[in-house]
Amino acid sequence: MLVLLAVSTAVAVWEARPRPDWKLDGPHGAFPTAVAAEAPHRPEKTVATFPYLPMIYGGVALRAVPEADAITAADLRSGRVYWTFTRRRGHLVAASVDWKRGRLLTVWARADAEAGSTSVPLRVTTLDIRKGRVAWERTIDGSGPYPSTGFWEPRVRTAAVIPFSRAVVALDPGTGRTRWQVPDPCDHTAVLLTESTVVLHHQCHGDETVDGRDAATGRLLWSRTFASWWPGRDLARKLPVKVADLGRDRVVVWTVEREAVYDARTGSAIAERPAAGKPTDTVSRGDDLVFRDGVRYGTCYLRLARGARHGICANDEVSGRTLWTSPLPGRHDWPALNPSVAVADGRVYSLSSVHGGEFADRLTVNDARTGAVLARVPLSLPSQGDLYRLAGASDGVVAFMNDMVTSLPRKYPTVLLGDR
Repeated sequence: MLVLLAVSTAVAVWEARPRPDWKLDGPHGAFPTAVAAEAPHRPEKTVATFPYLPMIYGGVALRAVPEADAITAADLRSGRVYWTFTRRRGHLVAASVDWKRGRLLTVWARADAEAGSTSVPLRVTTLDIRKGRVAWERTIDGSGPYPSTGFWEPRVRTAAVIPFSRAVVALDPGTGRTRWQVPDPCDHTAVLLTESTVVLHHQCHGDETVDGRDAATGRLLWSRTFASWWPGRDLARKLPVKVADLGRDRVVVWTVEREAVYDARTGSAIAERPAAGKPTDTVSRGDDLVFRDGVRYGTCYLRLARGARHGICANDEVSGRTLWTSPLPGRHDWPALNPSVAVADGRVYSLSSVHGGEFADRLTVNDARTGAVLARVPLSLPSQGDLYRLAGASDGVVAFMNDMVTSLPRKYPTVLLGDR
């Protein structure tokens, strides 16, 4: 009787134990190898196409799309599934790659698409991409529901930072332990991480504010407001500032009229000037500006001996000095609409168009240090006539995203090109 009682008690305890609400199938086989160790030199070959925009890590394409109940890691060339993570309750609302640790941070919640809201608590699950296993999982409580439009992409670097439900929480990226959490009264808050600082960009109360907080403790280091950059304070919401990492613990803030560089630890101004003051300055088209190691790359308008031409420029962001300029291939080439510049592995990729900027006709690859043209590639993308944009470059491929798929679905919204 004692034996039966012990067994029945053990079974009851086993059945009552907390069980994960997810399932992980895989990994299957060896981890797929990347197309190449660096971004391509002359990307002419179609490596793969996808009906979604994947995150590329090594040789896998990660399908982590909003409102899905599963994430898939597949060989980006063969399509072979490496692993699948499925959640039984809740949907994916955000995801971000932790490049240093080789992990995928995912945020899950109950989302109401019709009401446009997301409910807390949130489940934060970090997956080891190569090993195909859960590294850690945490629950974040808060008040809700809250508008889904207020949820911005989480960031992972020295901390894993997640804005949600009028709060910002920072987790230890290795263990998931909560480091700090601060209230956030704003409807829209974007996160930027430098080497040691969490930079929060708020659009709140008719103003633009950028705060710097210590990544380890959350202590407020500095705060700056930017409504004064426009003559009328009421225009602040219509012309928001943009913030980017400049490297070496610095951030750059810019609008169509002004730009400034700040020390990310102290908030002190390193440089400030009117934007686009010279003909060869990079045009502030917002998403067309890319910052790497103190240099700003983007589209520009060049005054040449034989007339003006559109081109690509590289400027030292602190001094404002133009480092190099490179005209687009033909006199009638325009920068393609949508984001048309990407930088990776010492190369600058830019899309140009002979159709007034509407379609992507050519891809130019420049040396990021000297501006020398490494390749000019005529593009032959599926669904010619659609609005393709550059969605990034890494691991041997350049990604092109079809921006028309939201209203007019296409079979090949994302195309990856690589070297022949």
